[in-house]
Formats: sequence, C-alpha cells, structure tokens
Amino acid sequence: MKKLLPLFAILAAGSAVAQIPDDAVNLSAEGTANCYIVTPGTTAYFDATRKGNSLTETTGEIAGAKLVWQTDKSLVSRLEFDAATGSICAWTSGSAGNALVAVTDAKDKILWSWHLWITEYDPANDYTTEPNAAGTTWTFMDRNLGAVSTERGSFDNFGLLYQWGRKDPFPGAASFTIMNEDYTYVKDGEPVLYDIDNNILPKISSKKAFHGTLELSFANPDVFYAMTYNHTGEIDEYGEEIVKNDWPTGDWVDVSDDDYWGGESMKKTIYDPSPVGYKVPVCDAAGNTPYAWLKYASMTWDNINNGAEQDGQWFPATGTRAYASGGLDYPEDGNPYSGLWIGTKGKASANLELYPDLYGQYMFIINGKRTFKVSKDKRSQGLSLRCVRDDSHSTSAVSDITLEDPLAPAPVYNIQGIVVLDSATPSKLNTLTPGLYIYKSRKIAIR
Repeated sequence: MKKLLPLFAILAAGSAVAQIPDDAVNLSAEGTANCYIVTPGTTAYFDATRKGNSLTETTGEIAGAKLVWQTDKSLVSRLEFDAATGSICAWTSGSAGNALVAVTDAKDKILWSWHLWITEYDPANDYTTEPNAAGTTWTFMDRNLGAVSTERGSFDNFGLLYQWGRKDPFPGAASFTIMNEDYTYVKDGEPVLYDIDNNILPKISSKKAFHGTLELSFANPDVFYAMTYNHTGEIDEYGEEIVKNDWPTGDWVDVSDDDYWGGESMKKTIYDPSPVGYKVPVCDAAGNTPYAWLKYASMTWDNINNGAEQDGQWFPATGTRAYASGGLDYPEDGNPYSGLWIGTKGKASANLELYPDLYGQYMFIINGKRTFKVSKDKRSQGLSLRCVRDDSHSTSAVSDITLEDPLAPAPVYNIQGIVVLDSATPSKLNTLTPGLYIYKSRKIAIR
C-alpha cells in the first residue's frame, strides 16, 4: 500500500502554502453533506468538490476558500483549500459556535458553501419515536440544527434559521426583539458576526434582497431572499385579505420545487442542510407527520425559559426571520414562538391560478393550545430545523485500497469526474498518484 503523503493546501489569498496537520479530522470520511459537525479545538478538512451529499454534482472550478461568517472571534482562525485533493481545511478554537465557509472561483464568486457546526454532539442522545400506525419511526437529534448548548434559557440552544428548501443557515436571535409594524426595529436582536480577520460583518437583516433564484442563493449564502407583497383590499374564499406576492408563490426562489428537501422523493437531497447521517424530517409515505408523537396534552410549557418539553425532549421557542424583511422576530412580551420546518409541502389552495401561494409544513412551538400543532407558512419564512437520522445513509467513505480488496475491474474517475483508467483492477489502482478517486460509485483514496 502506498504511504499517505502530506496534504498541501493553498491559502485562500493564494499567497502562501501550508501543510495540513497529520492529525486533521476527515469530516467527509462517512460521506459528504452541506453541514459538518466539528469538535471544538480540532483541525478538520472535508471534500469541497461535491454539492451536498451528491456523488455526481460537482462544485466547479475552485480557485480558493473563504469564510463567509462566524459567530465568535477566531472560532475558525484559519481556512485553507487543497487543490490537489479538493479539500477545505479549517482550524477551530476550543469554543462552540457556527461558521459558514465556501469555495470560490477565480473571480472570487462563491460556488458552494458549507455550515460548520462546531459543537460537542453525542448521537447517543438522539430520540426515537414509537412506531405510528404505518410502522414508521423517526430518530430525532436532541437539539435544533446549529444549537451549541442544551441549556434552557440560553440563546445558545436556539440553533439556526432556514428558509424552506434552502441549504444555508441564518443566525437566530441573540436577544429579544422589538419590531414595528413596518418591519423596522426598536431592538433587532441580531447577533454579531465576524469574518476570518475578526472584523464585524454587516447584520444579516441589512443584506436582505428580493427575487431569489437558486443560482443567487449559491453565490450569496448570507443573503436572505425576502418576499415583497401588496395589499389588494379584496377578500378570498377563506375570508382573508388577498395579498399579492412577488414572487407570486410567496417562495424565496423563482422556481419552486416541492422536493428541495426530499418531501416528494423521500430521499436526502443536495439542498438538505443536515449533517452526514441525518436529514430534514419529512412526512412518511402515508402522509403522517414526523411530529405526530408530540401532543399538547402531554407537554409541559416552561414560562421562564420559553419552551415546551415532552418525553425529556426540549423545544425552545426560538423566534423567526420574517419572510417580508429577513429581520428577527423574537418578542419578549409577545408570547415568543417558533416553528420546526418539515420538508413536506404544505397544503395550498385548490385554485393555484387565483391563489398561487405555496407553503411548507412546520411544527408550531408557542405557549397555548396551538403548541405541537402542525401548521404551514410561506417558504420564504426563516424557521428552525431539527434533523432526523437518515436510514438510507450509506457510507461513501474515503477508503484505503489494498491488493486484497475484491474489486472487479471498472473505470476510475478523478474528483473532477474525468476517467483516468478505463478498466482498473486493484493492482492498477496502485499505479495512480496519491489522491481521491471515484471507483464503482464510491470514493477511494490512494495513499
């Protein structure tokens, strides 16, 4: 077997070369995703050539890496891209937090981005539901996606906020908010975010934009694509005022898709924001909600810490990012609330031509009888997420290749998808230069 050679990375600025430490953790060892859980204080790297968990969709011609935002100074103190293997390497502090990192092209345009969830997480604390009538079970994480603590009353247990179907997160509230009717603020609750040099970045709400597309969302993962709307004064079939949205669907994106988070295919998609081995919860094939196990009559509301508990599982009211502004809504004196997105579409009007609004489902968290009720909201709204285990997950690990591996001859592709060997046997594999390859639909590493 070939010896593992040192991995070299090019700094994003392109002005220096540095060696990735031998003890760096390979976050992609069990597969690729849009989010990676990183233990605080570690140096870690991952495959930056793939979109989400796809084995076929590549990120493009990568020229470098950049840190888009981080929640604490020096949370990620150093970020490098290794052109030889297509990996991003991040050096993290001993603190917990969240960061968004990306790869860029030669013009510094972001090609794809990943959420680094820097926290101590123990999967042994995951919670498995009882089988429903269809025999379906779900195994939930013990916290919201992005939460770095389970301490009640701490904003650190809130996690991050997501627009329905979108892969990139937005920071949640760092304090209570006071919002005016026109979406301006007396107190905005925005957390302070930093760049790689610890400079303070503009607030997320100040960077909002309208008329989002998939391409724009990839290039601008820190931009919340809000929805514009106009009051008509007319009343619809439900007795509600008809409000015309732009986009008409009320979505953040111009081309809506009910399967952005796997609600139709029942599979983890390349836009799923969950870490390796997890996915966004969706309704089962019989249409049963993954949150049916939560019952208002069984829960206990905590008035001090603003959240609900059932079966030892804690669900904080985290607030939202308003679909019309991208600003935070977490009112101290207005019964704090939140929603946990479900990746299955919400019920729309039977007449989409007249009422084109599209929705996503969510589990409502609020102090009242609507707690633990499934509801729907516009897909441009920013809500919380709680991931479930991905039962279909299979390891696409980077493996050592030995002569004893029973691998039949097959084509070998480099990480850019180009055939480098037409019909490879194990002995031929060992003639390749060290690096990452695709062999029989799985990733291998020649060392």
